[in-house]
Amino acid sequence: MLSRVAGIITIFFALAPSVQAGVGMLDQGESLYNGSVNFSGGNKHWDVQRQVITSVCQRRNVSLLQGYEYGYSYFHTIFASVNFAYRRCGQINRAARVNPITGRVRPGYTLIGGPNAGIGDVQVGVRTRLNHRGTAAWEALLIIPTGYDNNNPSRLGRGALGLGLGLKFSSDVPNMLVKRSSWGWTLGTRYVYFFSGKGNVLTSFLETQYAFTSTDFQQTGDYAGLRINHSVSFGRNGLQRQLFFNQVPRSMTNSDQITVQLRYSHAFTGTGWSTSVHAGKTVFGRNNPIDYFAGMGLSYRWRD
Repeated sequence: MLSRVAGIITIFFALAPSVQAGVGMLDQGESLYNGSVNFSGGNKHWDVQRQVITSVCQRRNVSLLQGYEYGYSYFHTIFASVNFAYRRCGQINRAARVNPITGRVRPGYTLIGGPNAGIGDVQVGVRTRLNHRGTAAWEALLIIPTGYDNNNPSRLGRGALGLGLGLKFSSDVPNMLVKRSSWGWTLGTRYVYFFSGKGNVLTSFLETQYAFTSTDFQQTGDYAGLRINHSVSFGRNGLQRQLFFNQVPRSMTNSDQITVQLRYSHAFTGTGWSTSVHAGKTVFGRNNPIDYFAGMGLSYRWRD
């Protein structure tokens, strides 16, 4: 068992990848629906020394993400999403503690949680253009907790209100086609502050894209992407004494994680529909699960 956890932490923050590329800006009066189903699982994790440990139970997780975005004006896009999740099992390692009054030591122990399903956290926010080419934007968001059970190791959400700021940049100019065999890229970062001592999260990603057909990497054509995600979770009060393995929140601890993901996207020209599939693996981390993951997404655009 861990007696203490300290330092910089990383957590995979990214929500399920959207089939939408670019920086996520819509034209005024344009709407976008995003939906995706995602699977992940594994039976090992990294401890605080980055040693590989066999988990007490096998993780088998499923999530269904539903999102909606609306172009309120040329400069502002409003977005919202909610996640429906299933967790097969969860594990919490609690370290030994010394009672400061009696001096008695409470031994460390492990909590195991069984299946849990329900609604995860709700996210709402606004995204704003940074240039007229549509290749840069910043966003502000609010995370609203739902369905949180503090005693369940298989918890579905963070359990605390969160405020976030993010930046996105892309080589993709909306509605401008590039030729087959062309390359593109997109990158971004987001910082989220959680109230109630749940720790803060900094996430970043970089994706390199390759065009199989003439495409704008958003609404037309076929392309693939190789994406690297990196996340760090900062403990609110320095040293923390709880470790979470099987849920998006690694709250109350310090952790870090790097994942690698492959994605293929196809846009049905002239219909407003797009679809994508993705798969990946966690390749490096601390106080985090070693998981494989895969999923597919679907989106639809329309105007008022």
